[in-house]
Amino acid sequence: MSKSLQIINFFILTYILLLSACLSSDNSSFKVKSSALGVMNEIIIISDQDIWDGPVGDSIRYFFGGAYPITPQPEPIFDLRHFTISELENRPLRKELRTYMIVSDLADSSSETAIMTRNDLGNNGIQKTINDLTFNTSIGKNKWANGQILIYLFANGFDRLASAVGSNFPSISTRVRSHDDLQLTQSTYARGTNKGLSSKLSEIIGCSIELPIGYIVAKEMPDENMIWLRRDTKNATLNLVLHKENYTEKVQTTKANMKRLRNDFGKRFVSSAGANTYMLINDVDLPILEYTKDINGLYTKEFRGIWEMNNDFMGGPFITYLIVNGKDLIYVDAFVWAPGKDKRDFMQQLEKIVSSLNKESD
Repeated sequence: MSKSLQIINFFILTYILLLSACLSSDNSSFKVKSSALGVMNEIIIISDQDIWDGPVGDSIRYFFGGAYPITPQPEPIFDLRHFTISELENRPLRKELRTYMIVSDLADSSSETAIMTRNDLGNNGIQKTINDLTFNTSIGKNKWANGQILIYLFANGFDRLASAVGSNFPSISTRVRSHDDLQLTQSTYARGTNKGLSSKLSEIIGCSIELPIGYIVAKEMPDENMIWLRRDTKNATLNLVLHKENYTEKVQTTKANMKRLRNDFGKRFVSSAGANTYMLINDVDLPILEYTKDINGLYTKEFRGIWEMNNDFMGGPFITYLIVNGKDLIYVDAFVWAPGKDKRDFMQQLEKIVSSLNKESD
């Protein structure tokens, strides 16, 4: 063998050995991340056990696990699961979920969660927590799997951490909702948009709206610019009632008028198999919640409550919207019948449909 060929072979062998060493020493860096698993409305809480068992954990359960507004039986705003760092490491699949909130007291030098938070934030982030006591949150993505969001909630000191839970709840819950929005859209419009029925609704209410495939016309009242739509699934019946009338005065957007409109519709059109049954609002057992909001530039009053069937054992949640569109008042009522099932996710699908309502382009 010539000397030049020996030199070439030497370099080739050296390269192979170096490559092999790199692969064996850092094999994890070459792994392709999987897609995150899990469902919307779920938050995985990562913290030390004493944090979860103490006042900080109580605050997390109070705010993030509080009651969703409004359902006949209490349902949480978010479903919470808790793991320590050790429990996370012992079950690798727990690292492949969608939404995490990592809660740590950075003043505790022995805390596994605090150590991970310090490593993830880096020196600049840690320095900021020291200099700015209001800096309590940071956002990470795709740490262990693609499609993940990690919300770091931290403070220097136990009492400050407990206080940070409540003060940061609105922004964190909004961030989680935004992360869940794609999954909510996909579940709501899994089969696509019913363009024909969507066009029909636009003619009735004078606004565009995207209606998913699966809804049918339960009843139509053309003389009243009113239509009732229904979708039957294995576990629930989802309903939308849409109506348009002239808007002349602000009293039309009050709670009293909403109750009048809704109870009138329920008495006239919604009944069960029993005698003298009809749907009406039950604001005795649970209150009606009232909000002012904006739907794509349209002034909206939103009312949440529960309905029941007079002379029958039926009931469920409703959300009624009174929407001002120039000289028109648009009434949209969304209600669910799902006996023995949780209603929160169904109501969110109906909310998603209503959020698509928009002014017709000129």
